[in-house]
This record gives sequence, C-alpha cells and structure tokens, in this order.
Amino acid sequence: MKSSVFITLLVLCSAPLWSQGTSTSAQATPTPPVQPTTAPNAPAPAPASSAQLKPRGPEAVAQRDPNRVVAVIDGKQITAQQALDLLKPLPPQERQRFQSQLPQLVQQIYMQHQIADEATKLNLDQQSPWKEQLQMARANILTQAYFNQMSKNASSTPGQDPKQYYDSHQDEFDQVKLSGIIIGFNPPGTSASNPNVTRSEQEAQQKADDLEKKIKAGNDFTALARTESDNKQSAAKGGDLGTFTTGDAGLPPSVKDVMVKLQSGQVSEPIRIPNGFLIIKVDSRTKQSFDQARAGIVQKLQNEKNQAALKQEVDKYKIQVQDPDFFNASTAPAPNIPSLQKPTSPQASQPQPKPPAQ
Repeated sequence: MKSSVFITLLVLCSAPLWSQGTSTSAQATPTPPVQPTTAPNAPAPAPASSAQLKPRGPEAVAQRDPNRVVAVIDGKQITAQQALDLLKPLPPQERQRFQSQLPQLVQQIYMQHQIADEATKLNLDQQSPWKEQLQMARANILTQAYFNQMSKNASSTPGQDPKQYYDSHQDEFDQVKLSGIIIGFNPPGTSASNPNVTRSEQEAQQKADDLEKKIKAGNDFTALARTESDNKQSAAKGGDLGTFTTGDAGLPPSVKDVMVKLQSGQVSEPIRIPNGFLIIKVDSRTKQSFDQARAGIVQKLQNEKNQAALKQEVDKYKIQVQDPDFFNASTAPAPNIPSLQKPTSPQASQPQPKPPAQ
C-alpha cells in the first residue's frame, strides 16, 4: 500500500514516549572510573578496528545479526530482520523523514499487519466496499509497476544522439545570468503570500513603472534591487536571480520570451508574473558547452521517450461513448417524451405545482 497510509497512522496513532523508570543499579552512586597509569613514553592505544565498531541502523544491524531481538510488541519478540522487512515497503525518502521515529513507525506497520490479518479472518476482504477498494488498490499498484517497466524498456532502446540534438538546438543552450526586481501584490480575495506586501495590482504596476523610469534615468539597478525588491532573498544579493539556460523548462514563458531578446547589460520593461511584476537585467550571456549540457540533454531525451511510450499505451484505451444516456450525470429530471403507444395528455404534460415551504 502507499506510504501515505503509514504516515497517517503514525500521526494519528503514535503514542507519546514516556520516560522510563530508573533502575536500582542506576540509582546507586556511580563509582568513578579508575584512570590507568601510563608511562610517559608509552605509545597511545591503537584505535578500535572497524570490526569492533557497533553496527547502527536497520540494514547494518540486520546484516550483522538478523536474529537479534530489537523490540517487543504485544509480548512478541521482533528480530532485526523482521523489523527491516516491515520498513522495506517505505520509500527511502519517507524512511529518512521519520528516522527519529523508527520505533513508532515499526509499531504502526506491525499493528497494520496484525489488524489486516484479523480482518481477513472475518472475511472482510470479501465484503463490499472493502473488496472493491482492495481490487482498485491492486490495480493502481500494478498499473504503476507496468508503466515503470515500460520506462525501463524505453531506456534500453537507442534514441537520438545527444551531440546531434545539441548541434541542432543551439538556441536552447545560451546561459543567461539574471538580476531582478520583484514588485508583489495581493490579488483580491486571496491570503497574502508575503505578509509585508499589501498593495493592489494597480499599485504594484505603478511602482514597477516608476522603477523602470529610474533605471532608464541612470539609477543603479543593484542598489534599487536591494531597497525596492519584495524578494528579500535576491534583494540581499543585489537582485541576483542566478543563471538560466534558454531551454530551461522551468522558466515562465513571459520571462523567457523577454530574456532571449535582451543583450548583456540591458533591462526589461515590467513583466507580469503571478502575484507581481518583474524587471529583469541580463548581467551576462555565455554559451553552454556540449560537455556541460550533455547530462541535461540525455535526461531530456529519455523523458521524451518515456512520455511517448506511455502516451502510445494510454491512447489505446481512449473511450468511444456509444450511449450518452449512460454517462449523463445530470440530476435534472428527464423531459417527458411522448410515446406513440401511450400519448401524453395535455393535462399530464403540465408541470405539477410544488408544495409550499413549511
């Protein structure tokens, strides 16, 4: 099942960690260790070898001693290998996210398995709606597995040569270092994404236009970015936004269209972006070499192959509706269609009055 099930149970069901009682031996006054006497010229003790280091973490402990008891749940001993097997279905990023809560995570997954077994004994997996939901979950998982396998198969087939792509798409490999001034606004009826920005879109447009005039009059772009930009992170760096390539799919089209036309040192007019206006300056333009671009090209071509393979598969299952009435989700009553066998009387065709509201 998906890891979200585990996460939800962990949040809803995890019990607080109660402090353990102090043992009798811990209450006794500890005896200070006796420091060994070492001759002045005696060599320092050799460091412990890696074989003497204590293994830590689920994989390391299970590999060293799979039968080692690492927990007890409901009176049952859980070995290192059993605990690791419980954690294996979780994606690595989820394991890392709950690294500090692994005991509770193992507890919740173990509990799920036990309760699922009890539900199976009651034949709940054969009753509606659980039976249909289990079938749907199984179909979803296997569909994802199938698409993953298709992607692997597509990866193994030869594709376009990266160098050929680089040579024929030179316009995608210009590297542009940008600085920017962002003037934000809050659309009506929305919560403020930046609590320090309270201006309307019209006010933001006016401020951006005023800044453009100041820049054209010779005011320093970097200084204005530090004092006027609403993006505090870039403002602290004089408006530095970083370096982008003209083929970067993450660039908003409105910004990309302006960026490709500007030469080094030129400044744009205010560009409308979500919740703001952006004035950009091209600090420098360089060409990305093939060696620098190669990894990105390979990934791009692979993604295109994967998407093409998946689209070809999905297109096979496009539906052709034969009976629109079956798919009509309207709740309005169907119109009275006169029947040749049983004609509708004029009186019956009149709408009936609604009962008065109580």
